[in-house]
Amino acid sequence: MSLVASLVSGAVRRVIPGTAVAVVASYLVSKVSAFTSPDAKPESSRGMKPLYDTHKPTTGLQKAVISVGSALMGFGDPTDGTYIAALGDATSNGFFGKMRQQMLSDPTGRRILKERPQVSFTPDEWEALGRLPPGTFGHTYYNQMRRNGISWATRPPVRFVDNEEDAYMLLRYRQCHDFFHTILDMDISVVEELAIKVFEWRQTGLPVGLIASAVGPLRLPTDERRRFFAHYLPWAMQCGSQSKPIISMYWEEMWERNVDEVRKEMGVWLLPERNSVTHAENSTAILK
Repeated sequence: MSLVASLVSGAVRRVIPGTAVAVVASYLVSKVSAFTSPDAKPESSRGMKPLYDTHKPTTGLQKAVISVGSALMGFGDPTDGTYIAALGDATSNGFFGKMRQQMLSDPTGRRILKERPQVSFTPDEWEALGRLPPGTFGHTYYNQMRRNGISWATRPPVRFVDNEEDAYMLLRYRQCHDFFHTILDMDISVVEELAIKVFEWRQTGLPVGLIASAVGPLRLPTDERRRFFAHYLPWAMQCGSQSKPIISMYWEEMWERNVDEVRKEMGVWLLPERNSVTHAENSTAILK
């Protein structure tokens, strides 16, 4: 079964009760059954051929189904970053203008587009971050990843973006997501992941951040939802709007810099009310 078929059938099972499941799933799956073709016959998707190694050419209808299915599945299981990544891929086509302008108008951004760095570490390189002095960006990032039990290597590739340069920008944004957690001092609870998504949306203009931040609060308990709207949301909106574009930061060159100096250079500030939030009460589900 193709990814789209899996998304559709899984989503409707979660959302639609009773006998309607079979009817809706059958209809949608029949509409996208050809989605398996790009793997073997790229030309079947309206004559498109893969534009980069991980590209899966898709039609507008297929992208729409991927968007709906991945949104529903991501809402049902936010710990699986595959669905959020698919949602980002399928909804981002046509929305890269802001990111491209940010990068082209900045010397570092232009260099990133030219050099195409990717977040990757050998075992020795990774452990070297942990040996950096406390308070450095690299040491803070390393400790946060270890504390949360997550890995830099788990970011899915971009598949459904129909432009090679756009695909790289989305991959760069995706691979740098954990750096945003570090620089904003946010953990991986649902409420703080939502704050990151709002920040990212204000920075990049990509729809996935807006969709996640609009739907995500529905998963929060009442008290956490109040905290999100009272504290996290206004902070993330303002900080994301006023800070330096995150996509133009060459994070790999900042490991030895003081993390507070990096924050100052970016123009970001930490959430003042964060210490008053009882993090032990936050869900540990991840929205990636």
